[in-house]
Amino acid sequence: MVRHFRGHGLAFLAIVSCVGCGEMGNGNDPHLPGEALGQFRVTANIEESTCGPGALGSSDVWEFDVQLSRRETDLYWLNGQEAIPGRLAADGVSFAFDTRVAVTVAPAGKGAAGCTVVRSDQASGTLKPSGPEVVGFHGRLRFGYSAQATSDCSPLVGVEGGFTSLPCEMAYELDAVRTAAPKE
Repeated sequence: MVRHFRGHGLAFLAIVSCVGCGEMGNGNDPHLPGEALGQFRVTANIEESTCGPGALGSSDVWEFDVQLSRRETDLYWLNGQEAIPGRLAADGVSFAFDTRVAVTVAPAGKGAAGCTVVRSDQASGTLKPSGPEVVGFHGRLRFGYSAQATSDCSPLVGVEGGFTSLPCEMAYELDAVRTAAPKE
């Protein structure tokens, strides 16, 4: 899946699709597919980055809230804006997500190609069950950044708050605990 957004510079790229925000829905909410698993507080610790220190306003540790729901072998990462579909393995606890988003950082103009950065997100991990409930998860989240083929993103390379080089990647280790049970 590729989504296109117009951003307001580099700060927009640092917002990880509003990784976690918003209130938990209920079983009748079309933005909450399947069975709600709850809201989780996630702590992300950087493992590696080829994008450079502080690229796009990134930090070595950050926290966010996210909601999860599931339907059969589908797991949904609910960020308050959309339900990002993922997969549950046959064991019922291993999961994986894979999405892409194209962000226009600098629009094309007279004599300028503009810059669109494609960010690919991959998350994988394991849910922590306690009986029939999910009480947390552990995993890895990777962001890959590359310039769209027709773009000139050279103004973002080698500058403070930009990238050391493109393409590049950032990877975080995730630990999450449930902070709110699903609403009945």
